[in-house]
Amino acid sequence: MSLRFLLPLLAVWAAAPSAVPAQGRTAGDGGSISGTVVAAATGLPLSGAVVVLEARSDTAPVSGGTSFREGPRTLVTGVDGSYRFADLEPGDYRLRARSLGYRPETIEIALSRAVPFRVSVGLVVNPIRLQPMNARAITGDPYGRMRGPEAESGSARLEAEAFRDVRFLEGDAVVLTHSDAVEAVTLGETDIFRALHRLPGVSARDDFTAAMWTRGAPWYQTRVLFDGLPLFNPVHAAGVFAGLNADALAAASFHPGTRSVQMGEGAAGVLNVESRPAAGPGLSGLGEVSVVSARGALSWRPRSGRAGAVLAARRSYVDLITRLAEALGADSGTYIPYAFHDVTARIDADLGGGVGLEASGLWLRDGVQGTVRDLLSRTRGRWGNLVGRTSLLMPLGGLRAKHTVGLTRFAGNLWPARTDRSSGEAAPEHGLTRNRLDVVAVSSELAPPDAVSRPTWAAGIQVSLHRHRYVGQYPRPYPVVVLPDTLRLGDRLGVAALWGERRWALGGGAAVEAGLRAELHRAVVGAAPLGLAPRLAVRATPRNRRVTFTGGLQRSWQYVQALAPSGPSVGPDLYVTDVWLLAGDTVPAIRSDVATLGAEARLGAGWVAMVNLYARRAVGIAVPEPAPGWLTDLRPISVTAENDARGVEVSARRLVGRWTMSASYSLGASDLNAASRQDGGRYVFPSPADRRHALDFTATARLGSSTRVGAAFTAESGTPYSRFLLGGTPCDTTGCTISDTTALLIERPNAERTGAYASLDLLFDWSGAMGAVRVGAYVQVRNVLGATNAVTYTGSVEGCTAGRPPTLVLVRPGLCDRFQRGIPILPLAGVRLVF
Repeated sequence: MSLRFLLPLLAVWAAAPSAVPAQGRTAGDGGSISGTVVAAATGLPLSGAVVVLEARSDTAPVSGGTSFREGPRTLVTGVDGSYRFADLEPGDYRLRARSLGYRPETIEIALSRAVPFRVSVGLVVNPIRLQPMNARAITGDPYGRMRGPEAESGSARLEAEAFRDVRFLEGDAVVLTHSDAVEAVTLGETDIFRALHRLPGVSARDDFTAAMWTRGAPWYQTRVLFDGLPLFNPVHAAGVFAGLNADALAAASFHPGTRSVQMGEGAAGVLNVESRPAAGPGLSGLGEVSVVSARGALSWRPRSGRAGAVLAARRSYVDLITRLAEALGADSGTYIPYAFHDVTARIDADLGGGVGLEASGLWLRDGVQGTVRDLLSRTRGRWGNLVGRTSLLMPLGGLRAKHTVGLTRFAGNLWPARTDRSSGEAAPEHGLTRNRLDVVAVSSELAPPDAVSRPTWAAGIQVSLHRHRYVGQYPRPYPVVVLPDTLRLGDRLGVAALWGERRWALGGGAAVEAGLRAELHRAVVGAAPLGLAPRLAVRATPRNRRVTFTGGLQRSWQYVQALAPSGPSVGPDLYVTDVWLLAGDTVPAIRSDVATLGAEARLGAGWVAMVNLYARRAVGIAVPEPAPGWLTDLRPISVTAENDARGVEVSARRLVGRWTMSASYSLGASDLNAASRQDGGRYVFPSPADRRHALDFTATARLGSSTRVGAAFTAESGTPYSRFLLGGTPCDTTGCTISDTTALLIERPNAERTGAYASLDLLFDWSGAMGAVRVGAYVQVRNVLGATNAVTYTGSVEGCTAGRPPTLVLVRPGLCDRFQRGIPILPLAGVRLVF
């Protein structure tokens, strides 16, 4: 198998300076390797190509020096395609060069003495042309999972940082690598949603939810795009795990502020993920078994390189294990009739004449078939996402075009398994629910043929049809409110969008990018038939300085939002599905305006420090009726609110070396302003997703070439909640009885806050080679300090004389607030293999 097909393919442009300067002693003390990266077909220099130089793992520098003991060096070529590595000791080196749209090349160099050595590299155009303006950071190697931990945590992070610096002018954009996900110590397996929780400005409600709160906004305002198509509620296990299999992904970029106008929706941010094309030539794959699921991926590309296919699948097995345990004599209620599945596939083909075909699909499915003891009774259901898209890439009048047709669907269907209610089970059963949201999209993009390596402009058109249908229980913003009536919703919305953006290099290390998205649709609440969404981003690096300044302004529109869960909760306030709302005559569209300002400093030795300020104002948000009062009275389903969020985020990262780390602190506030339809008053109150303070720290150290140990720590202030009184059996010092309770009275909106959250998680990760197969194993320990983390509020009860903090807190005589504790000390493990 050729090494060049296993190397990542990275896009960079000449509009920005070198992302990571080479480290070492003063130039001239040793040898050097220099040259030019050119296009093999034309001989023209390639600006913005990534060149990596590393000491060969099987031969150390002969002088025994330390120049490369801390990992490889990475440079980005200048306008003339040139590169130069200085201060090199004699020894054997490996030079790798790559640029998006070209096949990567690797050259072995023997530097016998400390003298200048010159070598130029010609890159051949990749037979499958990648899409313009939405470049992939990685081609055949998902987050470096097919590389050893040393290679991945070394060059991959530098490459991702260089890619981020030049691809995105906004300073708060993040390009995620597999090392970032591993270092984040996610819940038992690689989970990109939970890895994002460690980023500044991103948090979650509690231990049990993988969905993201971005800068004080609820999870549905962060749009997740899979190959350009939106995913709705893309999680498994009622929100505990991300529904995206990391083994099937090539790149993931997170945009909490401004982003390309091509991306469209996302009032608070966008997570843009791309499926992985095949590596090659030949067959390769990987597999992993964890305490959560079994997963695997296969990649195949023939020797001709003119086609390729990738298939990845995952399945949980709690149903299989508990059925076996029950068959072996365990309690009759041991069996858990629940499982989740997901399958991701992609096919690429070179049709000749510069024409390429891409097709990808994603299927997510959760299902329950019966009773889950103490959680859910006599319920059957299936819910999940289905996505499919086909893209044709072709030359058009000297330009490069991409035409795409796609479908994305979220469907949730649940119903009682039987009508007999004589069993007296405490757990509730889910009422009849039919919830479906479809988006069909057709789009075309146009850009210069070299836009993948030197962007100047891009433009496109997209026509999408949204269709929403819901029949089921009313939204349940309070966990135990029982509303027996059936709610019926149904609407359609067509949106035609025309977008374009242009980048200018201003000289002196500065660049500016302007874009405009115009969206045409029928009149909806809060949005004119023609909605304009402009964007402006600026990036500047003063000459001979290591500090980069960024700024951005953007407006966006979002037409689909989630109001509140439907049906009873499962476990610690987890819900199977939400009630979605589509903008129309009565439901508003969300208009979001975002401004960011940041600075980024390169501190040497792979260190990067950042500070970002942001402000966001969003209008047209559907929220539950905020007025305090009796919940037994008829209340409107929702009211319209405005959201104001602002804050500052500070972070520092060490990208390379035997140990790496990331530390960040976020200070922010997010408030809602809503007029009550119940009493006519106006209420200003904190957003339910507001966290004023958040501190995150991750670190990983390599012990040898195959072992990593790591730790991740998170501490956050509490979240707001509205106190509501439950009727039913009172609590005492021994606990609460949860059966037959109903929310009766609610106090002022979000006037209370939960306790603080803190968790320390540990990681041990090992991998090694066994012939042609690479094997590995990992162990995680979540919450090693045993923090209770009772941050999920579940209601208040009268009749208690004493609390039992922190799960039962006496707030005033005769009244206690009740909280669900978080994940206890939890060991997790898994094994994997790569071939």
